[in-house]
Amino acid sequence: MIREGAIRIPFRYAAGRAGSRFLANLRDERRIMGGRCGDCGGVHVPLRSWCPTCGGQRLFDQSVGPEATVVCATARADGEVFALLKLDGADTPMVHRLIGEAATGGMAAAGARVRARFAAHRRADIRDIEGFEAMEGPSS
Repeated sequence: MIREGAIRIPFRYAAGRAGSRFLANLRDERRIMGGRCGDCGGVHVPLRSWCPTCGGQRLFDQSVGPEATVVCATARADGEVFALLKLDGADTPMVHRLIGEAATGGMAAAGARVRARFAAHRRADIRDIEGFEAMEGPSS
């Protein structure tokens, strides 16, 4: 006998020590944290407990961004635009959404400069960064 239907399986995902520090910094400090490897010197975002380049486990917290360069972008059918972003000070890119003028026109093109906009109400979630918007003038 086969019975079709959906099974709801609620779960919680533990972010781990490094992930929790990354999310707590977003929430409490409005700061994006990467990890600088003590072995190869690479800076990886988000913060991790080991280096994805060399496997080193001596990582040190390092603030990166909030400005970034668009590596590439794509739009969903609903018009929301996501981009691979290389944050200033980081060696690896991360994915997040583009908002406002950054999501329209030529601003989603590779090489465009954007800046993180933090949500007004933060809860230790990647969505504490509301999105990345076009930069107005030179970075300070």
